Amino acid sequence: MKRAAVFSRRVVDPVNSVAWFAMDGLWLAQLAWPAYVAAGLTLATGATLMWLNRLRWSRLSDDLALNAWMWMNALWLISDLGDYPTLRKAALVMAVLGAVLLANELRPSTSRREALLRFRKMRVSGR
Repeated sequence: MKRAAVFSRRVVDPVNSVAWFAMDGLWLAQLAWPAYVAAGLTLATGATLMWLNRLRWSRLSDDLALNAWMWMNALWLISDLGDYPTLRKAALVMAVLGAVLLANELRPSTSRREALLRFRKMRVSGR
C-alpha cells in the first residue's frame, strides 16, 4: 500500500471530516472556544483541499461547494455562540453561493454521464 504524504487528499480529507464533526458537536454542546478552534481547523483543511485540487477542475469545483458549506456552518456557529446576529446574514450568503455551486455541478454537460459520475463520486466519498 502506498504511504500517504502529510498534505495528500487521503490525509487531509479525513482530518477535515473529523474537524467538521467536532465543530458541530462542540457547537451543540455550547463549548464556544473549542468549537472556534475546530471551526478554524475545518476551514484550514477545506482550503488545503482546494489547494491540493487546484489543477483538477472537477474536484476543485466540488471543493468550492463544500467550502461554501463549511463557511456557512462556521459563520452560523460564530453567530450563534458569539451572539453576533449579523453574521447569520453572511452565513446565508454562503448558503446561496453553495447552492449555486451545487446546481452548477448538476447542470447538463456535453456528456450527461460525466455530470452524473461527478455527483456520484461526491456522494460515495461522503461529501
